[in-house]
Amino acid sequence: MLTDRVIPKELKEKINILVVEDNLLGRKLTSFLLDKWGFHHDTVANGKLALENLKIKQYDLILMDIQMPEMDGHQTSKYIRQKLKLGLPIIAMTSHVSEEERKNCLSSGMNDYLGKPIIEEELYNLTVNYLFSTVVENQENKL
Repeated sequence: MLTDRVIPKELKEKINILVVEDNLLGRKLTSFLLDKWGFHHDTVANGKLALENLKIKQYDLILMDIQMPEMDGHQTSKYIRQKLKLGLPIIAMTSHVSEEERKNCLSSGMNDYLGKPIIEEELYNLTVNYLFSTVVENQENKL
C-alpha cells in the first residue's frame, strides 16, 4: 500500500463507511476489502437507500457508485450536499472512466473519483487518506 498514513486501531473501530453500489459483486468485493482493512461499513443498493441510512446513522465516508436504479450517484451526492448539508467525503466509483465523468462527479459534490474495476491499492489509499484528513486530524484537534 502506498499511503504512509496510519489510522490508529482505536479510531478505526469508530469509523463508519457507507458503500452505495447496486451490483451485488461490487458490494461483496468492496465489503471484503473494507473488512480486510478493519473498517466498519454498511452497504446499500441505491441512492434512495443511502439517504435513508444517512438520516439515521452518521458516516465518515461514502463510496458511491454512479449508475444505479432509483437514484443515481450524481443525484444522491447533490442531495447529500444541498439538502442534508453533509460535508463527509464521497468517493465516486464508476466504470465510465473519462475526464468528463470525473468532472461530472466533482461538480455533483463528490470529493474524488475511482475507476472500475476497483484496484485494491487505489481504493485503500483514497479511503485512508480521506479518513485520515477527516477523522484522525479532527480527533487530534480535539485533544
